[in-house]
Amino acid sequence: MPISAFFPPTSGSPLFTNVWARITLSAAPRKVQEESVVRNTVKKNKNHLKDLSSEGQTKHTNLKHVKIAASKRKTWQPLSKSTRDHLQTMMESVIMTILSNSIKEKEEIQYHLNFLKKRFLQVCETLKVPPKKMEDLTNVSSLLNMERARDKANEEGLALLQEEIDKMVETTELMTGNIQSLKNKIKILASEVEEEEERVKQMHQINSSGVLSLPELSQKTLKAPTLQKEILALIPNQNALLRDLDILHNSSQMKSMSTFIEEAYKKLDAS
Repeated sequence: MPISAFFPPTSGSPLFTNVWARITLSAAPRKVQEESVVRNTVKKNKNHLKDLSSEGQTKHTNLKHVKIAASKRKTWQPLSKSTRDHLQTMMESVIMTILSNSIKEKEEIQYHLNFLKKRFLQVCETLKVPPKKMEDLTNVSSLLNMERARDKANEEGLALLQEEIDKMVETTELMTGNIQSLKNKIKILASEVEEEEERVKQMHQINSSGVLSLPELSQKTLKAPTLQKEILALIPNQNALLRDLDILHNSSQMKSMSTFIEEAYKKLDAS
């Protein structure tokens, strides 16, 4: 297992990753020497550390080297103390997380990780970085909190949006049901109208030209007496009655009455 597996870089910054790789590769051989003297480890541990060193060198060959012009390095600045303290806090937190697990050789791993931390912080004291990179390292926690708050706000917004969508879907389904009900009613009414038209057509026997084909009147009906004749037949002395009515109609009193009534209607229409 490579050494970096015990303490993976926790920052997404390429600068942090490159520095960590350099420290890991340079510290592995020294760790073999110091640990063999101080702790007098067995041969198995020596071979294990040699394997770690060889694996680290293999990883070193896969690293991508980026050449930066000297003119750009002039604006670089050393890491501030707050940034180094922040990195140290992160490393100590990761080390404690690793050691909290029930793993074998915990003391040796703790010794090795503390040594790597010490070497890393020593390099950070003289390391110069672009101002933007340094700001990124110091603002990791605040940026993380901002992202978490943004994610929470987005989740709440999505929940509200989902509620609105559900309401809109429910309203749409209700409107669709109402539209279908209205279509059914229209279909029923159209059928009733067709039936009524057919009934009217049969009753009046309307031909294609639109002329009513009514039945002819019988000759008996045409020869029947009018209502006036029937009434006069009931009155005796019809000629004298008709003469009196004609005199009354042409009298001056009747004409005055007719004129009065006409004037009254004109005034009513004018008002």
